[in-house]
Amino acid sequence: MNIAIYCGSRLGKNLKYQDEAVKLINTLDKYNFSIVYGGSISGLMGTISNQALKNHMNITGVITYDLINKELANTNLSKLYKVETIRERKALMEKLSNAFIAMPGGYGTFEEIFEVISNAQIGYHNKPCVFYNVNGYYDNLIKFLQNCTNEDFINKRFIDMLIISDNPNEICQKILNYTPVKSKWE
Repeated sequence: MNIAIYCGSRLGKNLKYQDEAVKLINTLDKYNFSIVYGGSISGLMGTISNQALKNHMNITGVITYDLINKELANTNLSKLYKVETIRERKALMEKLSNAFIAMPGGYGTFEEIFEVISNAQIGYHNKPCVFYNVNGYYDNLIKFLQNCTNEDFINKRFIDMLIISDNPNEICQKILNYTPVKSKWE
């Protein structure tokens, strides 16, 4: 099973983010999962790719030609796809992956995870979407999403379908046992 990991091209100010990234990769390895990610050696992306390589895991990167020199592509991966645009990058990562995990990150991470969540809501795929809630990073976002439900802009089932956890083993178990919800118009 290929797991897409969306995460920061920065490390963040708390070392816990790096430690938890290593823990996540080690747990995914125990489940014999493979990784799809943004292809960089920068930030948390570098942490996950380096740990996956250390574990001899299958890891696929997808990076734009423009970002190869800015984010510094990891050329030691099992496979590195080079694409023209961020849209192509996201589409290929979605196509190659069976589940999606958002670690702490910034705008790019948010855009990536929300696009696959939106695609699940519409019914374009039925793959699990996960927030790896390291250090409570996504607590306020989850509260905001619950408010969207309270205000009747997001159906509750599209919040309930999300896997939200700070425990990598629980994440893997929930991915394996995931039951898709009905799409928005079913």
